[in-house]
Amino acid sequence: MSALLARVRPSLVKYVAITETNLQNQLAYLWDFVWRSTFMVIIMFVFVRLWSATYESQGATQIAGLSLRDTIWYLVLAETVVLGNIRFAEQVAEEVRDGSIAYTLGRPYNYLLYHFANGLGDALMGAAFTFLSGAALAWVMIGPPPGSVSELPAVLLVLALSYVLDFCLHGIIALSAFVTEDITAFQLIYHKITFILGGLLIPVDFLPDWLQQIARLLPFRLIAYASGRLLVGFEPALFWEFLASQLLWIAVCSLLLALMFRWGMRRVSINGG
Repeated sequence: MSALLARVRPSLVKYVAITETNLQNQLAYLWDFVWRSTFMVIIMFVFVRLWSATYESQGATQIAGLSLRDTIWYLVLAETVVLGNIRFAEQVAEEVRDGSIAYTLGRPYNYLLYHFANGLGDALMGAAFTFLSGAALAWVMIGPPPGSVSELPAVLLVLALSYVLDFCLHGIIALSAFVTEDITAFQLIYHKITFILGGLLIPVDFLPDWLQQIARLLPFRLIAYASGRLLVGFEPALFWEFLASQLLWIAVCSLLLALMFRWGMRRVSINGG
């Protein structure tokens, strides 16, 4: 065990250093995050007005078990996950198209882990600014978030795994560039599915029963919906369901990602980059 830790630790330190370096670089572009925060404020203001009118027109304090405050705070976290995700698919696709991936592969790091560590710096900054701006507006217009502090570690664990799962799914899309070169269509489809079945537009609880059944079979609700749903209505059984599903999908997607990467590397070798 000690020998294994001795081998893992230097690699871990290397990727942590990559994340720290990217974080420091992002500090030079704070205005970009300020503009992103402004966009979040606009989105949440529209959501607050829209859902306030919806609840008022229904004459109900709850819809599908969620109050107006629950819905707004759910959307704050769901939007944070999507707006602050790790963005790297287009960069990978560009490297595949122009052949520069043949040179980046020779560097002393795992290609996919590098993109995760490097993108994590931007994602952390983006998520922090996005959440704080959205939360501030929601707190002023709706009130403080539901739930208790004791539930926060479980919510954060599911939130962290949602970023890992989203990275794996984006990685599969990125590596499809070995076949199609242009991944724009795949990204568009992914975003639209996340928009509806992932719970970004509305909580999955508000969908028709038949569509909820479909959403439960797919991994998309485990990205935007899972952590937001736990934030506003924590249930131990729901937490374990989300956690087990996330780990299962991460394992499946990681295996597929590894196979696609290995196959793509053979194409790079055959084509000479």
